[in-house]
Amino acid sequence: MSMFEISIAGTAVSTNDRPIRRPAGHQSMRNVLPILPLIACLAHPALAANAKPRSDVQDLKACMIKAKADPRGCIESIVNPCVKALSNDSEDGVNGCYDREAAAWDDILNTTYKSELADAESFDKDAKANGGEPGAAISLKQAQRAWIAFRDAECSRLYARNMDGTIRFTVAAACQNRLTAERAIELSQSDAP
Repeated sequence: MSMFEISIAGTAVSTNDRPIRRPAGHQSMRNVLPILPLIACLAHPALAANAKPRSDVQDLKACMIKAKADPRGCIESIVNPCVKALSNDSEDGVNGCYDREAAAWDDILNTTYKSELADAESFDKDAKANGGEPGAAISLKQAQRAWIAFRDAECSRLYARNMDGTIRFTVAAACQNRLTAERAIELSQSDAP
């Protein structure tokens, strides 16, 4: 009878029902299984590129403060060093770098939008109390919805224009990053003259 190892309720036994003796210090596969997804994420370049989103937000905010007059220069300030740090310029890795920066810009955009909306609602409340017509908050909501529709349509258009190659994924990721960054910057300066 051949000896095959099977596991029953976490105990290794052979097919002839004898316990399997393992060398001291041996770890079974079940001790490794819980960390396999983490290992897979870190090994995949696109997922590894997503390693520092919180510090990316801080880095972009610091760049915007430093840039003052031209914060658009901060666009791709996370992407470029991320791509340079890749062991190879795989498309998945590059796309992961774009996704990483886009996530940071999206965080900045959402925070800025909430602040601007609260300001618009306060403005509307004051306008109404003083006999004026409120409309700042509803206009901001309409503008944001229209911008989201534009961003999605524009990036879909660029994706479709590059349908014949795998570059379409990078083009779409770069589009999402650029337009999200531009909107975050624009909205943060919306009250500027």
